[in-house]
Amino acid sequence: MARMTKGTKVLSATTVAAMLTIAVCWLGATAVTTAADAPANPEGLKLFEAKIRPILADNCVGCHGPDKQKGKLRLDTREGLIKGGMDEDKVVKVIEPGDPDKSMIIEAVNYKNEDIQMPPPKKKENRKLSDEQIKDLTEWVKLGAPYGEKPVESTKKPDEK
Repeated sequence: MARMTKGTKVLSATTVAAMLTIAVCWLGATAVTTAADAPANPEGLKLFEAKIRPILADNCVGCHGPDKQKGKLRLDTREGLIKGGMDEDKVVKVIEPGDPDKSMIIEAVNYKNEDIQMPPPKKKENRKLSDEQIKDLTEWVKLGAPYGEKPVESTKKPDEK
């Protein structure tokens, strides 16, 4: 209960404790962010629009987009990228924004693991991305994997997917 003392309002210990709890919770909620939900930097968005969106559109979204989701993975939105895919009943994390060494997408495009090569080879055709494209993807992941506002659309026609 509050009381007046010489023109100053004194608050009860319960009221002060409640106010401190609210303040701590509010500050904690606003201070806890991760690279996954941090605001994108302009350099990263510029790289995404100029280099990464075309890579995803040409090589990934045909199998990991709105129409088809191999491994239950969607790469046409940042939300889908961060969510990852599924291998049987296990969630497979595809990207660790800010850390290419922990990002399966970088391992897959480098073709260093025979079991995971993306885009996958087709009928003896090597579809590995160029060294420059891999470098760009790696830099994009380092920058936090920012995404543009609109989803990536596949450049492949439906019969080419």
